[in-house]
Amino acid sequence: MKQLKNFSINLADNIASFLGSWNFIIIQSSILLIWIFINVDKIVNFDPYPFILLNLFLSFEAAYATPLILMSSNRQSERDREHLIKDVALDEETNFFIKKLVEDIRLDKSALEELKIASAERAEMKAILQDIHKHLHK
Repeated sequence: MKQLKNFSINLADNIASFLGSWNFIIIQSSILLIWIFINVDKIVNFDPYPFILLNLFLSFEAAYATPLILMSSNRQSERDREHLIKDVALDEETNFFIKKLVEDIRLDKSALEELKIASAERAEMKAILQDIHKHLHK
């Protein structure tokens, strides 16, 4: 059953893709022009003006093409929705990662400031220790 559904979805997508192509427009226009030319010049004259048979075929084609195009459009909407859900999940994950990086950078900056202060204090203590050492050896 699932294979039939997948087949019908793929078929609808392929037909809709063809119906929305320049190849279809060129083929359709060529057929219409040939049909009209054959019947106006009375070469065969199986569908005289106002081309009722041609209108019947075009209506028949539209009656089948429209649901196929809608099926394909609905499927595309489903794919877009799935893609959007994945994008939102990825955005949330990226947002969490960025917030964690910002917090890590803030902590690193704080630790660096503490190291600078400790280094300055150590340099000051070293200078005091050298002064004491000088006074003791005099």
